[in-house]
Amino acid sequence: MIANLSGTPKRLAQGSIGTSNTTLYTAVPDGRSAVLDIMVVNTTSSTINLTMYIGSASTANAFGWYQTPIPGKTSVQFSGFQILNQNESLLAVGSADGLTTSISGLERV
Repeated sequence: MIANLSGTPKRLAQGSIGTSNTTLYTAVPDGRSAVLDIMVVNTTSSTINLTMYIGSASTANAFGWYQTPIPGKTSVQFSGFQILNQNESLLAVGSADGLTTSISGLERV
């Protein structure tokens, strides 16, 4: 088990990614969260660029995808291990509407 994290993996967030910086998930205020899986789906027939950040929207904080084209009617997936510190957020922005996401992981309890 991950130090200071316990419990069963769960869905941390699910929703749409907007065309301005969208906060997808914020770690718990009393500990850290482990992001284990992120699925992003393009529900349109057009390609949409995806960018994700940890903490704040700056190139120094880019995570996973940076202006990455996601073809229409396809998905991309991050499977790994990324820690978010207390109150740290995972943000994303799309070049157009039509991206949705589901994020799974563990929270400190």
